[in-house]
Amino acid sequence: MNPWSSGLFDCFSDFGTCFYGWCCTPCLYGENAQQIDGSSCCGSCCIWVLLADCGLCCLVHMGKRKALRDKYSIQEDCNDCVATTFCTSCAVCQEARELKFRSATVGGPAPVMAQPMGGAMYPNIGQQQY
Repeated sequence: MNPWSSGLFDCFSDFGTCFYGWCCTPCLYGENAQQIDGSSCCGSCCIWVLLADCGLCCLVHMGKRKALRDKYSIQEDCNDCVATTFCTSCAVCQEARELKFRSATVGGPAPVMAQPMGGAMYPNIGQQQY
């Protein structure tokens, strides 16, 4: 099992993610959910908002957090239920930092390579060869 790349309360190690998670936790949760298992970003965000009105967003959040841990074999440093219920924004930010870390280290964006455009690529059909 691997440890988390950052701690639950390491929010200021990535200020941009921290600020985004604080201002719009449901949006960051939706983006995380999309990266974790391909869930709809908008749908996940809407479900979060609906459940947050009842104080139950931790129910869906626990499942996504566990899916993230399973995907990358991350050990549970504190109980997912406790983290998602009492430290919601910190947990969502930690997951976003983990996804950013994993995408940068494991098969991150591939470099763009241009294919050479040589004359040998196209056949000379109907043209006289010299």
